[in-house]
Amino acid sequence: MPGPIASASVSKPGLSIVIPSWNGRALLERYLRTVVRAAAVFESTCGQETEIIVADDASDDGTCAWLASHFPRVRSEPGGARAGFAATANRGAQAARYGLVFLVNNDVALDASTLPPLAGHFGNSPAVFAAASQVYDFDTGRLSGAGQLGDFRRGFIGIHRRYCVEPSNAQPQRPWLTLFATGGSSMFDRRAFLDLGGFDESFAPFGWEDVELSLRAWKLGFEVHYEPRSAVWHQFSSTITPAYSRHYVRMIYERNRLLAHWYHLDSASEKAAHGVFLALKLAGSLFNGHWELWPATARALSRRSEVRDRRRAMAVSGEATLRQVLNRVAGELSRPGARPLREETAPVRPWAASESE
Repeated sequence: MPGPIASASVSKPGLSIVIPSWNGRALLERYLRTVVRAAAVFESTCGQETEIIVADDASDDGTCAWLASHFPRVRSEPGGARAGFAATANRGAQAARYGLVFLVNNDVALDASTLPPLAGHFGNSPAVFAAASQVYDFDTGRLSGAGQLGDFRRGFIGIHRRYCVEPSNAQPQRPWLTLFATGGSSMFDRRAFLDLGGFDESFAPFGWEDVELSLRAWKLGFEVHYEPRSAVWHQFSSTITPAYSRHYVRMIYERNRLLAHWYHLDSASEKAAHGVFLALKLAGSLFNGHWELWPATARALSRRSEVRDRRRAMAVSGEATLRQVLNRVAGELSRPGARPLREETAPVRPWAASESE
């Protein structure tokens, strides 16, 4: 299990907004002003200080110079060599001064009401690890990210089922739960994030690090919340797709998915089912064209000793099993006001530029 990340400073009340970015100047030119506006509203609404940090991952597009010229109050944290999303996000959280950290992608727009509802989850219980926003597609306005459900079927953890709640039914006295908080639009307790070691940096350059960290937090006794009253708009596939081939993205995704499974499957029956269905997937990939699963599996297997060490550490400190976590989150769908999120019936809330002005 990743060790605690040392903090350069003691957290104080307030909010640090951390934007991991690689060659993202064009996206920051489009979306950063919405973050600045949301931070100002948070300060006036909640009476706490904020800061905005762009954790730059060795960009060569002039990001840091552009920030200094156009947004001098935004703090730039440049990196050395390219490190990937997990390490860059961890570095931003480590550099943050305040007790809450909102991690947001550079291709995400915020509105005036995005931040205060998320911060409200952290005042009453030290068990809250993270709170996640509703995520709308920037181009279509269709809701695509909400409460994340999970299941274990055919040897694998399913993470693509979701449920949604109308903001008017948010019932703030009883938080909604989610299996994981996305790394691109969620708020974290900074101390807990650093103590758990942050995102697994071996998952570089991207993929499944937010799922794995959330599972780690759940199994150690924390909670991850979903906040329907907080909304962001995401310009999907604007950072990964232009920079990497489809085959490479799929291979890295599959490698990290396997590692997350091997870290978190608990029972002998789960492990046996996973082994059987992984073998079937490998055989099937020879005929369906998804050959990326073979190098992904080889790369995951090369980390066998790391997996064993991680599992030993979690066996000592864990408080909940994967099955218990999945069942607890699945119960949210039976609560009044919750309904499955399906593409054909998903709510639509178009982005309005006036919301950030």
